[in-house]
Amino acid sequence: MSSRRLLLWLRLLTGVGFAYQGITHIYGMRELADLFALHNGWQGWLFVGGMRPLELTLWLAFFEFGMGVFLFGGLLTRFLGGFGALVAAFQLLVLGLAGGPLNILLLVGGLIICVKGGGGGTMDSALGTMQRRSIERQRERDAVAAAERARKRAEREAQAQPAPAATPAAVPSADHP
Repeated sequence: MSSRRLLLWLRLLTGVGFAYQGITHIYGMRELADLFALHNGWQGWLFVGGMRPLELTLWLAFFEFGMGVFLFGGLLTRFLGGFGALVAAFQLLVLGLAGGPLNILLLVGGLIICVKGGGGGTMDSALGTMQRRSIERQRERDAVAAAERARKRAEREAQAQPAPAATPAAVPSADHP
């Protein structure tokens, strides 16, 4: 099996894992909020410190579900892989294994996707191919337009130059046979 195919399967499984965890966090938001309330070391952190446990739970659930959908679809794979690794690492640091063993797998999957990419069949690669084609076509149009401008400039310069003075033709005279 090629590495592109392995990365594809890893991306798909990681996307499904994030979506699944987001859905379970939405359905079990009270339990997870209680768990965050018990492990309150996160309340001094920069971005999440001002949140209440239920608010944090909802934000995490929606981020995880959205990341799962986008990763499964193959859009913004490297960025979302890194962001997903941060979310999973946050949950592991705060909750440990009390948050579930899926966070370990999501952390590893997110890091690999962030570093190696999403494998084959991503929308990122399709959009990149379309963008490269568009750039190449624009370069071709620019080259044709530049050649046309150079040709017209050369024609104008040729018309602007005075014609060389005509030298009198040698007329045979009677003295010279």
